[in-house]
Amino acid sequence: MRFIILLAVILVVGATAGVVAVLGPNTSAQSAEALVDDSLTRLPLNGQSGSKHTIEEHCGLDANGTAWAEATAHVTIVQTGATSQVDIRLENARPDTYFTAWLRLKGSGFGGSPLTGGGATPLSPQTDLDRLISFSPFGENSAGSDQLSNGFRTDAKGAGSLSALLDFPIIGGSYNFAMATLETPQGPGVPVAIANPMLPGHGGPFLIRVVSHCSDDVGHGLSPGNREAWFQFP
Repeated sequence: MRFIILLAVILVVGATAGVVAVLGPNTSAQSAEALVDDSLTRLPLNGQSGSKHTIEEHCGLDANGTAWAEATAHVTIVQTGATSQVDIRLENARPDTYFTAWLRLKGSGFGGSPLTGGGATPLSPQTDLDRLISFSPFGENSAGSDQLSNGFRTDAKGAGSLSALLDFPIIGGSYNFAMATLETPQGPGVPVAIANPMLPGHGGPFLIRVVSHCSDDVGHGLSPGNREAWFQFP
């Protein structure tokens, strides 16, 4: 009988980082780094988004008369080589509402997208760029969609989640816009470094931001469109 011994080593560093390694016969060590396991920061309840929208004005108030002040969010980021998985979970947010998640890019003035000139891009795989372009205001499906890879809908209790399997390392990596083939307002697409406010000299206002779309209930591809700012990390 052949026995296979699997050795799992879990190293936890602080409250937000760990390493899981699995060893088997005739295999080398492969590690998956749990780089982030933390709460998202709630943005000011009366704060304006880039589209000048606010939760209070465009999403309404909860049963307590607040802009969903009890809403919370959590993020986990696991990274293995050239891939990442980002899991985001919302609780007690506005029910039956479409949310999207965004990744901040580095660049001049922290505005790094070579396709739109914006400072952020959807938290989506690079291979999904053309589909996102098609649902952008300049795409053939310009009305938008509530079925985008960086989006999710909350349920009747205001809970919702996004699990994004990404084809790039989100921590210390870059986003390759050269994988886009459809026409965009700017170009050409080139790789752009991802901002990381957790490291000195690699910053920006955030790494990940979560917004709602209360006014039209859809996402708009590469454009964040009209949105209300809820959470960000860090």
